[in-house]
Amino acid sequence: MSILVLHTYGILQHPGDHPATQDFLAAAPGVHESATSTSGLLKWATNTFQPDGVPMSDNTDCGAPVTPQFHDSTQGRFGLVTLSAWIDPESAAAFSFQGAHGESMKSRNEWFQRQHSWPSSVMWWTDDLELMTWKEANIRIAQLDESGPSAATFNFKSMYSATGERSTLDSQRVKELGEHS
Repeated sequence: MSILVLHTYGILQHPGDHPATQDFLAAAPGVHESATSTSGLLKWATNTFQPDGVPMSDNTDCGAPVTPQFHDSTQGRFGLVTLSAWIDPESAAAFSFQGAHGESMKSRNEWFQRQHSWPSSVMWWTDDLELMTWKEANIRIAQLDESGPSAATFNFKSMYSATGERSTLDSQRVKELGEHS
């Protein structure tokens, strides 16, 4: 069975004590709770990187966290990463853009830096959940940044199927899944 892996990376726009960051931290538990009951989710891990780039957790279900190459420790900002496995892209999109996470996404411009050149997410297909690691995620997001979308690294704007063909989301299915989340 092909499994869709989604990796996201973002840097908070403000220091930890800023009101916008506090709003983000207040919203996070609801998003985490909603993830555990999301249809189509197979595995999910998150981590935070301190302003100096050191991960806040030494280990997760996806192995030891690896600081993304895009992390800039001179900015004094926290970095946040997610790594999730899905049965299909529609399930990932329904969680990402609807429900508690979708509601939080409305504030992303207040919470996260948007002025950067690197991609904030990457997806790829795998047949083995054991290959879903932070190290692999960093390799994939760097590959997307360097070479653009391909069957090996893509995002919601440039989808590929598990067999390597260009594809698009089934927006009706995303909507139906979102209504049940």
